[in-house]
Amino acid sequence: MFESVFKNFEILLLYVLINLNSLGINPYDIPENKVIKIIDGDTFEIYHNKNIEKVRLIGVNTPETVDPKKHLECFGLESSSNLKKLLDGKVVRLDKDESQDNKDRYGRLLRYVILEEVNINKKIIEEGFGFEYTYKKPYKFQKEFKSAELSAKEKGLGLWSKESCSY
Repeated sequence: MFESVFKNFEILLLYVLINLNSLGINPYDIPENKVIKIIDGDTFEIYHNKNIEKVRLIGVNTPETVDPKKHLECFGLESSSNLKKLLDGKVVRLDKDESQDNKDRYGRLLRYVILEEVNINKKIIEEGFGFEYTYKKPYKFQKEFKSAELSAKEKGLGLWSKESCSY
């Protein structure tokens, strides 16, 4: 419980510091591209260009946990927990894909996320925490992501496990 309260306080403090920073007051040096909040398995918030931005991972979709129009989907909590374990508090590289829009219809940046030279989007699919997802048009790593999904299915990893969901 205390860990949850402390994390919420830490996020609130970070928001205050970021807002001060955007006013030209920089009481704390917040690293560029620091992940500050995980929203679900394929979306998070990051400190980017002196603002808080939401980022939606290109080419991957995870089961829903926060969509008010949908119920909690099988393996959604595990997918969100996985992204939190991978990225929460980390400084990452965001890579744009010229074949995709800069932002989606909800105003989220569309990006590949690289951490220590690992493509996190692909890793999520490889480990069975998400599906390959093509929105409207092909993207740069589509073939690799589809292959990663097939491999995860064949191995019965994560959401493809016989014990988890019936996809």
